[in-house]
Amino acid sequence: MISLPTWEQFFKPQIRSSGHVFLTKGKVSQSRLSDTEVQTYLRTSPAIKVTLKSESVSSPTLIAECSCPTFKKGQFCKHIWVALVTLAEKNADFLDSKRDLIQGSGPITFEPHKKPTHSSDQTNGKIDRQAAYKLKQAAYRKEQYQKKKEHQRTKKQSQKRSLNTPEFPPDVELALNYFDRNGFPLKEDLNSETIAAAKKKLARIFHPDVGGSHSEILELNKFADLLTKFSKR
Repeated sequence: MISLPTWEQFFKPQIRSSGHVFLTKGKVSQSRLSDTEVQTYLRTSPAIKVTLKSESVSSPTLIAECSCPTFKKGQFCKHIWVALVTLAEKNADFLDSKRDLIQGSGPITFEPHKKPTHSSDQTNGKIDRQAAYKLKQAAYRKEQYQKKKEHQRTKKQSQKRSLNTPEFPPDVELALNYFDRNGFPLKEDLNSETIAAAKKKLARIFHPDVGGSHSEILELNKFADLLTKFSKR
């Protein structure tokens, strides 16, 4: 099969490969209607008609139309590929200066000294819409990527906080809250030395000999003993 690097980018490899069957079996006929329009017929059931045309000989845009269902879904089909290959083999000059391939929506009527009914504005408009759609898709993918990245970051932070924050049994949590209320937060540095130091200082306030009460010193001793046992596990 003849190499058409300019047009290969518009067709998937499997599309080009399946189109080769038509060429090997000789089921393709082509007629050049003018310098700007060529029609290709593929003998299938039902028969397939492909039209390749441009607005002028110098136009860089080639407009393709096909009667098959795949084309109607907005895809470049194997029949268009076959038509391009056949055209390159038999009428290569038709493709001179052609670089872009777009889908057409209907026939182009040319009249002497008149502009074609399918104007360049319409063609350019279609190209602009395709470009805008691609930009929209790219923006959407970028937005989804950022959301996913933010979700993963938040999840990692949550897991990190969970690992860094110890979980205490209810009675230990109660004892920690007691010392925290009395000016000695022990959660971040819970060990026998910090517990003993906090108990010693609070005993100077809660012991009956210095103005405290029997119940207060009992409460202090109870919570200090509980935390000391817990810190040694």
